[in-house]
Amino acid sequence: MTDNTMLPPPGGPASPRTAGMRPGPQTGRALLAAVLIVLGSAVIGLAAGIIWSNVAPRVQYQVYTLHPPTAYATNPETSAFIGADGWYCVIALVGGALIGLLAYLFAVRRYGPYAMTGVAIGSVAAAFITEWVGHQASGAVGFNAVLATSKPGAFLYAPISLGSHGALAFWPLAAGGVAGGIGLVSMLRERSQTPYNWVPMPGVDSFGMQPYSAEPPHLAERPNMAESDSADRPDSAERP
Repeated sequence: MTDNTMLPPPGGPASPRTAGMRPGPQTGRALLAAVLIVLGSAVIGLAAGIIWSNVAPRVQYQVYTLHPPTAYATNPETSAFIGADGWYCVIALVGGALIGLLAYLFAVRRYGPYAMTGVAIGSVAAAFITEWVGHQASGAVGFNAVLATSKPGAFLYAPISLGSHGALAFWPLAAGGVAGGIGLVSMLRERSQTPYNWVPMPGVDSFGMQPYSAEPPHLAERPNMAESDSADRPDSAERP
């Protein structure tokens, strides 16, 4: 009897090496989706920087001297320093979660690793864009000029800045956690709905074939050899 358990699946072997040698239009769409995720993340980071510049508290300074231009915080123990970092963390969690959710709905569940790479790159870019835009939009552009032309004793509000750069990590953590978490829940749900004796054949996703049964070959249904032998023999009672 021929052993068919080692034969390749119909349509050819699902070798990753041979599959990778022929990139199709699916790969191009996946790369395009990753680029769009990065661009969309940059837009979200831009909006987040503007929001941060408007909601974060700013530290008040008083001009001490103009030679050189020097100013000191009127309240060195103010909570505005920590408040700016706190607002950044909140905005980073919300913005990162938004990136992960939108990326999963429109790209990750279709294109997988390429889209997740875009999520990682885009969320890191959004973190730095938010920091830079928030600093510039809160008055960093002309602050030195205002300080140099102010009279001693004048009060100024310094532009916000991120004191702890570890807060930048909240963007990729939130984005990756949301996109990866939704993907993990979906995968576990699909597995729970799959019969226990059915497993996916390697290359099923690439070739669009149905899974094969995990039942061992020797337990597969076989014809009854005794019945077929008795059917082929002439009846012993019938003699010429």
